[in-house]
Amino acid sequence: MEDIIMETLDGIKDVELMGDNVRNKLKFCGKDVRIYPLAKIAFPHVVELGNNCKIRDFVFIFAGQGVKIGEYTDVQPHTIIWGGGETIIGSRVSTGPGTVFLSATYSHAPGLKMVDGMEEGKTKVLGGKLIVGNDVYIGARCVIMPVTIGEGAVIGAGSFVNKDCEPWGIYVGSPARKVGTREQ
Repeated sequence: MEDIIMETLDGIKDVELMGDNVRNKLKFCGKDVRIYPLAKIAFPHVVELGNNCKIRDFVFIFAGQGVKIGEYTDVQPHTIIWGGGETIIGSRVSTGPGTVFLSATYSHAPGLKMVDGMEEGKTKVLGGKLIVGNDVYIGARCVIMPVTIGEGAVIGAGSFVNKDCEPWGIYVGSPARKVGTREQ
């Protein structure tokens, strides 16, 4: 996968992957999308941004197998969307500042190392799928693993989400646990 990524980025300067410079390299960019000047998107050819979404300063998107962000979604500063898997974030989602979305993990099977850059067969990335439903609110500094967060859920600040979350549930803690529900 690393060879494919490097070929894709060959000849592209870092500045071309920041702010509005990246807009024409995206797989899809809806109308009235705002990409702030200090946001960076690596592998933009697999990123889709819905109408009216905002990618604020200091957001870093490392797209892996693909990132799709729905309309009116607001990705707050210092958010990281990272990994070798697929990330789908629905419409009208707010991500708190400093949140990290991880769409892949390393295999910890015997004999494997958990670091990039090793020769073939020494490490194994387990690409996953991370799905955030529509109308979800995610507080500041959360870590979201490859899970599904149901429509309308709320994730409290500082939560570590490593299991699926039910629609309209309220989750807090590390690991996140359900503490209530929201009315629709």
